[in-house]
Amino acid sequence: MSGAVNNRPNLWYVHSPIREIWDLYRHTRQNIVSFHARWIFDVWVMYNRYLNRKFTKYVDKIACNSQNTMKRVEKYLKRKSEVIYPPIDTAKFKTGEAGDYWLSVNRLIGHKRIDMQIEAFKALPNEKLIIVGSYEQSECFLNYVNYIKSIQPSNVEILHWVDNDKLIELYANCKGLITTAKDEDFGMTPVEAMASGKPVIAPNEGGYRETVIDGVTGQLIKKLDIDSLIESIKYVGKDTSRYKDACLKRAKEFDTKIFISKIKEIINR
Repeated sequence: MSGAVNNRPNLWYVHSPIREIWDLYRHTRQNIVSFHARWIFDVWVMYNRYLNRKFTKYVDKIACNSQNTMKRVEKYLKRKSEVIYPPIDTAKFKTGEAGDYWLSVNRLIGHKRIDMQIEAFKALPNEKLIIVGSYEQSECFLNYVNYIKSIQPSNVEILHWVDNDKLIELYANCKGLITTAKDEDFGMTPVEAMASGKPVIAPNEGGYRETVIDGVTGQLIKKLDIDSLIESIKYVGKDTSRYKDACLKRAKEFDTKIFISKIKEIINR
């Protein structure tokens, strides 16, 4: 954002205000920052909040990736904005038959709540989960990765990294996508799954409310916990093919062509 000071006019496309200093501040402080370093973290947060608000004043126009992010920008940065959903190249995804596994695609960090997925599949020994998860070589990531690996049952496979072709194949042949992130900004993986004709199971919060149509392209869980996740997996898994046509149709609403058109529109304005 500091670039906005000397570069006008400008447009800021926001995926989210820095979550660690705003909506995930308490979570980060309590679960990631060590006790003795918390006072340093608090000072760092105060300073970066000040800079965020200072430089945001120099931004001419703000576009957000979701209604959820737009509300955060208004709440924390005191600026109005508009929504332009992120570009999803829906044409590169393909459909396939439902295989023998569910898919989870996300960073391996605490607020993604991957441990909840693992605990759910412990109670579902006849189901299989493949987790595609990247993580950084830092203490907070490694601690969480080590934890989920320590509770990992035999029917859960964790893949650190796969190439794009492999990921497309995993989407195409899974039963459906499971995602459990806390108050997700937007969440591109549900749209990628729907572009593959696959249903999505997600918490009824954050950006998921803007992409997944409850009961039509999957299921939104009102109060996410292990038991409710298990029930959703059982229910959606009865016949995942019934969601295919609705998923494909919904995914097209987030296609790259729409993003480009709306970005050009806001620039021309």
